[in-house]
Amino acid sequence: MDFVKGQLVRSKAGRDQNRTFAVLDVEGEMLTLADGGRRSLANPKRKKRRHVAPTATVLGNELLKSDQPLSDAIKAYDAEHPF
Repeated sequence: MDFVKGQLVRSKAGRDQNRTFAVLDVEGEMLTLADGGRRSLANPKRKKRRHVAPTATVLGNELLKSDQPLSDAIKAYDAEHPF
């Protein structure tokens, strides 16, 4: 599956397993991810594609401009789609 900017993904591996992130950038096999909390837009996480599970939800660009709206959108998604 192809990942797109703003798409929400869930981590399948690592110490952040089962956490939800937004894709900021796609670079080959690597994704740049942020959640607006522990992983801010200023300090994103790089993770391999095979270590995340894609969702059908794609956030708009306005939510990717600062940490608080991104964090709120991810919390709302997690409330609607528990693990």
